[in-house]
Amino acid sequence: MRLRWGVALVVAAVACATAGTARASTALIVTGHGWGHGVGLSQWGAYGYARHGWKYRRILAHYYPGTKMSQVGDLRVRVLLAQGQASVTVGCATPMVVTDGRRLTRKLRAGIYGVGPRLVLPARRHGRGLSFGHLAVFECPRAPLMFNGREYHGTLVLRSRGGGVAVINGLPLDTYLRGVVPSESPSHWPLAALEAQAVAARSYAVAELRPSSWYDLVPTTADQVYGGVRAERPSTDRAVYATRGQVLTWNGQVARTYYSSSSGGRTEAVQDAWPGAAPIPYLRSVPDPYDTYSPHHDWGPYNFSSSRLAAALGLGSAVESVGTVRDSSFRARAVVFHLASGSLVRRSGTQVARALHLLSSWFSIGQLQVSTSSTHLLYGSRVTVTARAANVEGAVLQARTTTGAWRALRNVGRVTRLTFQPRASTAYRLVAPGTNGPSVPVAVAPRVQVHAQSPRLLVGDVSPRPDASVAVWRLVRGRWRIVAHPILDSTGSFRTPLALRPVDYRITVAAGRLAATQTSLHLTRRMLQSLR
Repeated sequence: MRLRWGVALVVAAVACATAGTARASTALIVTGHGWGHGVGLSQWGAYGYARHGWKYRRILAHYYPGTKMSQVGDLRVRVLLAQGQASVTVGCATPMVVTDGRRLTRKLRAGIYGVGPRLVLPARRHGRGLSFGHLAVFECPRAPLMFNGREYHGTLVLRSRGGGVAVINGLPLDTYLRGVVPSESPSHWPLAALEAQAVAARSYAVAELRPSSWYDLVPTTADQVYGGVRAERPSTDRAVYATRGQVLTWNGQVARTYYSSSSGGRTEAVQDAWPGAAPIPYLRSVPDPYDTYSPHHDWGPYNFSSSRLAAALGLGSAVESVGTVRDSSFRARAVVFHLASGSLVRRSGTQVARALHLLSSWFSIGQLQVSTSSTHLLYGSRVTVTARAANVEGAVLQARTTTGAWRALRNVGRVTRLTFQPRASTAYRLVAPGTNGPSVPVAVAPRVQVHAQSPRLLVGDVSPRPDASVAVWRLVRGRWRIVAHPILDSTGSFRTPLALRPVDYRITVAAGRLAATQTSLHLTRRMLQSLR
């Protein structure tokens, strides 16, 4: 039966699961485009143009507008393979010649030799080794040289510097490119893309020659990736020799032809990539439509909590919102963080990309935030959910069902407010393509009403009827003890015979689809006497 209140029998009952305070949860979603600095030729974009029938000259003219094709003679490059080494191994499969670069020359048998900072090589016969001082130049006329297990054409120059050994590979420019092009672009790509890569790599190498230094280039992305003989492939050899000696020039000077893996859809102007650099007409931002072939054309989303993002950037306080200042190439020039402490902190796009290990500075930091007007409700009450999706496309508000699955409620724009009347404990969250955003739980507790109908009868009503047990507790000498387990009828009402005393009672409903709750009942002697 449903409880009918008598005027003289109304007793105050307090549920522990009354409306809770509002709660918000925030996720910061990082997405971006491209891989690398984005200046000059995009390797994946060149691949796309080649697949669409463009020849290498046309590809290069697009990425380096205004440059001209020119020819250079036979040049040599010096690549710093290592420095500061405690010892290295150098050798060849056939006899070698080693010299100090002046008068001291020595023939060595085929084999592998260990060399330390003093550049000492074994003597011809038993005795002390022969020291080459500060410089030892190794040549092997009939086979590639070996350095630490890798083969290289040309010469290997060992220098004793600062207590360690530096190793420089000297070789003809186009021979060097045979180890660069397949290290920079997959050898199975169309020939036109490989030829464009060869000309760009050759032009970059020539522009970076430093006659006044003891080396010109390093074999990493700091200059160009160079893998020596092991990297060489027939298809990329063909591209190198088909473009032999060809470089790009601007106003009679060899162009500094930067390139990177993926532009994200538009290359970056050099003055945007490196603030303070002067604009260079042939390194301006141009469209790159076929960069869509790149697996890194779009990347992310990466999901950060407010505190984790703040920790990664050393901000000192949780992030509440983010604003981005973009350059003319769409990259993040600066990012402004609004912190929970109330302060604003500004970081350059490069600093943020480096700290978060992003693939490029063309990134966005969006925000998914969901908040509820309450985290605890009594059954039948309403909750207002505020969802915010800033710089995040395709955000959807979801609610968790009683089975644990998530059900879509509606798409979310910048700010969406909705009111719901949940029938069971639930949670609300935002999701976006590729990521699950924040969630806020909302506990829904049954409404419990109880009173003493007589000194020996406790009457109550639980709405809705719970799928969990109900217990009546009595405070006895400072300890709570269960004195009854009411049986609910189909409507959620109960009538429990019980010898009531003038003490405190507590009626609890265990957790089920609804949150656990309890109601207190205080009986006095006067109250019980009035019920006789």
